[in-house]
Amino acid sequence: MEPQHAQYDLLISGGSVLDGESDEPVDADVGIVDDRIAAIGDLAQARASRRIEARGLRVAPGFVDIHTHSDISVAFHQPMLSMISQGVTTQVVGNCSLSLGLARDTDDFAFERRWLGAHGARIVWDDMEGHLAHVDGIGVATNYVMLAGQGTIRKRVMGMADRPASKAEVEAMKRELVLALEQGAWGLSTGLEYTPSGYANVSELVALSAVMRRFGGIYATHLRNEGDLLLEAVTEALEVGEQAGVPVQLSHHKAEGRQNWGKVRETIRLVNAARERGVDVQMDQYPYTAYMTNLGVQILPQWALAGDNDAILERLTAPASRDRILEEMLAAHPDWADDSPGGPWGRVEIAVARKDRTLQGRTVADIAGARRLRAAQAALDLIVSERNFVAALNHAIGEDDVAFVMRQPLTMVGSDAVGTSPAGQTGEDRVHPRCYGTFPRVLGRYVREEGVVTEAAAIRKMTSLPSRRLGLQGRGRIAVEAFADVVVYDPSEVRDAATYENPHQTAQGICAVIVNGRVVWEGGAWTGALPGRVLRRPL
Repeated sequence: MEPQHAQYDLLISGGSVLDGESDEPVDADVGIVDDRIAAIGDLAQARASRRIEARGLRVAPGFVDIHTHSDISVAFHQPMLSMISQGVTTQVVGNCSLSLGLARDTDDFAFERRWLGAHGARIVWDDMEGHLAHVDGIGVATNYVMLAGQGTIRKRVMGMADRPASKAEVEAMKRELVLALEQGAWGLSTGLEYTPSGYANVSELVALSAVMRRFGGIYATHLRNEGDLLLEAVTEALEVGEQAGVPVQLSHHKAEGRQNWGKVRETIRLVNAARERGVDVQMDQYPYTAYMTNLGVQILPQWALAGDNDAILERLTAPASRDRILEEMLAAHPDWADDSPGGPWGRVEIAVARKDRTLQGRTVADIAGARRLRAAQAALDLIVSERNFVAALNHAIGEDDVAFVMRQPLTMVGSDAVGTSPAGQTGEDRVHPRCYGTFPRVLGRYVREEGVVTEAAAIRKMTSLPSRRLGLQGRGRIAVEAFADVVVYDPSEVRDAATYENPHQTAQGICAVIVNGRVVWEGGAWTGALPGRVLRRPL
């Protein structure tokens, strides 16, 4: 039967299609049968079990979020509401060296157990295969792609040991990585600002990364430093990729701190020079001028973060070590002596503080003023009182830098977010607005309002570019026989609604989201479907 007279399970009619590769949209209907796109064109005469009217709307591939941390939340929030509501149909998890899929239910993984336990969930697996099978069993709304976290692998072999790995330990880590890759992981991630990932030296990173040559995986790296030592950290990442002969992905690329704004022009020069030497290096970013992570990671010297949580808290309460920490903090960052609301502490905003929710939304400068303390002292007190489970926003990224990185042809969009929801306990955390707004913000602010990139270029950065980077077959394109991962949005209305003050707000202009042929988001709500699939890298 001709396509225009065929029977489809779902027909998206009257829209204009941006297929993920082309520079201009094309008016066309899209017919879906089961989990695949069966036809594209004039299907006005076709029959369909269900129709979505898309006249005046854009039809694009579902967004592939190359950098998320939703392996942290999938065990207790399968709908991934913040993700599907912004058009994400595939998530790459296990980033920044932390892979829940490789965590074990032992004391070495106290952080992971505590995170899940707060939501009534547990680690009920022992390896990557067990985790992926668990996700398969409970269901998830988006497709699920896992990286193997180098920090988690190091904990499996060495615990939190603060030293170079021995030859035997490196070999043991390599075996762990091989098994994870054989069980479906798509690459290796590092988080070199975090422990124990940051205890690895270049030779250890090269040895692990080289394992991936026969698997075709990527090396996705949260750099060792994204501020004062950004150039040195990028150089290290490129060295790892060059020596190991593997593709390098610079995660959430940016320059932190006003004194470092503009350094991304230098890092892009380093990237381009490396590409000329044959190093396959690309990057991703989120479109915001604030980053968010654990407050201790942001401000403490590396040695003060060694060991488990109790060891960190002991250093912050013992007078001698606390004095040393403060001295080193101020020596490395003299501007941190400025306690005024306009100083650096006035840009550090408490986001998640579960023991004292009244702290959320307040800056360290404000809290210090109310307590009549120096800001640096108040920051250490916050870490202690919240038992090092406190996250902070830091409004320290330059808007010009965001736009510059976005214009680079090899920059993808990645939220660096956790799938979450406004309901229940997850809604009590003042999360980063990127959880809900990353992709609509690019299309609304940076495409429609500011013209930083074209709409077609933005769609490529969100779909076909990350799909090709990973080697995802049949994803990231609107094409016949491709998987039916589709987002329907209004190009004149799409925008982020989430703010730093009120982050749990779904985006505007996202009309429908389809994953593997099933509608997961429509009419501003989750449909109840969990059609996402665990995608294992083919061997």
